[in-house]
Amino acid sequence: MKKLLMTLSMTAFLCVLAAQSFNWYSQSDTRWKQNTLGTSRSSIGKSGCVLSCLSMLLNAEASNPRVTPDKLNTWLRGNSGFARGNLMRWEVPGDIDGKGLGLELVSQISKANDWEYLSNELTKGNKVIVKVAGRRNHWVLVIRQEGAANSPASYVINDPGMKEYERRTLAHFGGFRAARSYSGNWLDEDAFNLTSEIYVSPIETYETFLYELINQPSPADVYVTLKNNLSVEISGYFILGLFDKDDNLLRAIDYEQASILAQASIDLLYEMPDYTSLNEEGADLRIIYSKHFSSMPSKNEILALPSTGLLNYTNDSTH
Repeated sequence: MKKLLMTLSMTAFLCVLAAQSFNWYSQSDTRWKQNTLGTSRSSIGKSGCVLSCLSMLLNAEASNPRVTPDKLNTWLRGNSGFARGNLMRWEVPGDIDGKGLGLELVSQISKANDWEYLSNELTKGNKVIVKVAGRRNHWVLVIRQEGAANSPASYVINDPGMKEYERRTLAHFGGFRAARSYSGNWLDEDAFNLTSEIYVSPIETYETFLYELINQPSPADVYVTLKNNLSVEISGYFILGLFDKDDNLLRAIDYEQASILAQASIDLLYEMPDYTSLNEEGADLRIIYSKHFSSMPSKNEILALPSTGLLNYTNDSTH
């Protein structure tokens, strides 16, 4: 069996996945909050809300490598991304992967609470960064609409001003004063499709007896077919995770590093060292996508695909 590279630190760190299905970064993250923003005297922690929103977009766009606020800050410094110290040149971040290839600024307005504009942009599949009401100069990312177009409570946001993620809408700020809309190929649940249920192939019954005889766990192979619904290639790490009935990740079992061509499918094979863990009440296997591999990846950079159910496995281990 393939040697597993998952570590206990990864398992502990990912015990609970964030509720949102789109990337979120805090400008106050200790990894970058003290970094100088652009060429100004300010820091990402104090003034990096726009930078953090753009990093969320870039990291959730299929054509880009992993992008975090500190990496984007460095790239923008070297590519004329800031004006007068730390003012964002809004069109420049889209050049990080080449013009017309991924993230692109498509429109912008400076009209307060233009709900028709915001709703139309989201309907097109775009994501919108808005300057919120009630704060002097704070920007958040609007990721989707859930409800009537003219209600601030209908617009779900990722707020980089939070130290810990919590679900918010524009109602938290009472509205918005300006907006920038971006298009892209977003790595969310719609980007992937599990075309078959997760197929678990335990060892034969007589082999199970032998493993039990020597007090060793009973392994299984796990198969899944995954389709890329986007018009561009998706590359990254596809992790097999064991979840409990409350959708908490108990542990990472195995992973495949793979690229899936546009509108194509791929067969993934995993090795499960001990399939008896599936006997736990409510235990389920799910595929987790991550743009990069780390022994301690941020839970806000990981996408757990919806459960599809298990094939060829029953709790009494007959098959």
